[in-house]
Amino acid sequence: MRFSNFFWLAALLSAIWNGWMFFNYSLNAAYFPMVAKGDALRLVKEAALLAPIPIALVMFLFWLWRRPLNNRPYIVGLVLIGFATLLPLLPRIEGNYRETYWLAETQHEIPWQYAPYSGSPEPGGKYFWVSVSFPGLEPRHKTRDRLITVGKAVDFNSGKGGAAPKEICTEHQTYTTCEWKRGEFVYMVSTIPERFPSDISAFMVEVADLLDGFEVTKTD
Repeated sequence: MRFSNFFWLAALLSAIWNGWMFFNYSLNAAYFPMVAKGDALRLVKEAALLAPIPIALVMFLFWLWRRPLNNRPYIVGLVLIGFATLLPLLPRIEGNYRETYWLAETQHEIPWQYAPYSGSPEPGGKYFWVSVSFPGLEPRHKTRDRLITVGKAVDFNSGKGGAAPKEICTEHQTYTTCEWKRGEFVYMVSTIPERFPSDISAFMVEVADLLDGFEVTKTD
């Protein structure tokens, strides 16, 4: 079999394999976006998954221009196809990706390990949530302890406003929620009753300090 046949067969098989991997990668990224963004090689792997298509297209255009081709272009193409197929299999390298959320005009940068969600990437945001361990408030993806969710908002009722609740904490049928204000922001906790701390005052300070630590302070 000639190198040209080897190349086109490899390009076809690689496109099928990488297409399947890209589908699964995109599916996992949709369900676990912060985990995907936390991989320092994410962009390299995504580009490699799509690489067989432009490699084959360039080879086809080169063939139209300089046909018949000798073996050298096909050998180079086979090497590139091999790299494109192997790069997505590289091990995960934990990166320092941070998600940017805004509360009104205050910017927050949250490490992906806290699994931040429901925030606004543009100024004018109302609230955001993160997942932490209990009782240590460690990032979700750095611990196996029990998890709770804590959040920060521009006002009560998840930023919608309204009067302050009569009680800081409200017990529902299967979970407990708390809202309190410190300074210009409102802080929130949502967890099951069994995980709720006995010392609520100290816990409120720890939660607010943690969330305030994500604020980006800009200096002139």
